Amino acid sequence: MDKISDRNKDNVNTSFNTYYKDKKFRLIDFPKTFIIDTVSCCNLRCSMCVHKEMKRKKDFMDWDIFTKAIDEIAIKNKDAKIWMVFFGDPFVRAKYKPTIFDMVKYAKDKGLTNVVINTNGCLMNEENIRKIIDAGIDGIYIGIDGFSEESYNQNRCGGNYQETVNNVLTLLKIKKELNLDKLNVYVQFVEMDNNINERDAFIDFWTKAGANVKIRPMVTWAGKIKRQIMTETLTDRQPCSWAMTTMIIADDGRIATCACDLDVSHNFGNIKNRSLEDIWQHEILDFRKKHIEKRFDELPELCKNCRDWQSSGEKIYYTKQEQ
Repeated sequence: MDKISDRNKDNVNTSFNTYYKDKKFRLIDFPKTFIIDTVSCCNLRCSMCVHKEMKRKKDFMDWDIFTKAIDEIAIKNKDAKIWMVFFGDPFVRAKYKPTIFDMVKYAKDKGLTNVVINTNGCLMNEENIRKIIDAGIDGIYIGIDGFSEESYNQNRCGGNYQETVNNVLTLLKIKKELNLDKLNVYVQFVEMDNNINERDAFIDFWTKAGANVKIRPMVTWAGKIKRQIMTETLTDRQPCSWAMTTMIIADDGRIATCACDLDVSHNFGNIKNRSLEDIWQHEILDFRKKHIEKRFDELPELCKNCRDWQSSGEKIYYTKQEQ
């Protein structure tokens, strides 16, 4: 890829958007989305991520915890979206038994229809690509967050830009060779001060290469990171879509408040001795009611003044490549 020259430097603020959709939420009986902390270890130290500040033990989820969660989800909502990682990279578990491939296969064998991973792509070599495809993965999201090597190195600290790009291109090549039309591949771009002027070129390159592109604003991880350029402020705070639809299961079985809750600062319960439905219909039900009723001052400390609800949206640009 060619390095992009800066443009519209004086108008960077206007280039940011929250992509938050003002939805009318209701109290659903069971989550639509699950984020499962299969591995809380990561191989990078990205500038926009707080993983490097994690205080809880970095670990691998036990098989018994994982299968207990998957078994219940398969009964209650087989079409729920299952993210196979929370605060780590799934390919760190490529050789740790049971592997991430074993876990994806188990979920698919149970009949789950939307099992996905998000990864930085650095460990996504051809061997791992073929293994995750063979396991039955439905979607792969790769965070690159830059079109130039310069911005990539600033954001994806410790990664190798060209290797990562080549890994994604290899994935797209294999997808095409195997006629995997149902395999969704997304390349992600988190908007930041140092990459916003590369956004259009990023979208153009990757959609032409055969990937979908997911654009999303940077989150503060509930105030842990100060955004250099804040997203627009909506004066009338709305319920957080993550809180209303999503359940996060940490590697030790604890249930976190949201995808920004790095250290599970507010624990809703543990699936080792509770069902997911029970926790959702009791502790998390009260949490969701407070969001709907806009009693934000009664939320856990992590949530009271959090602005990341604005960033729970995204914009997708679909591939331009002929299938």
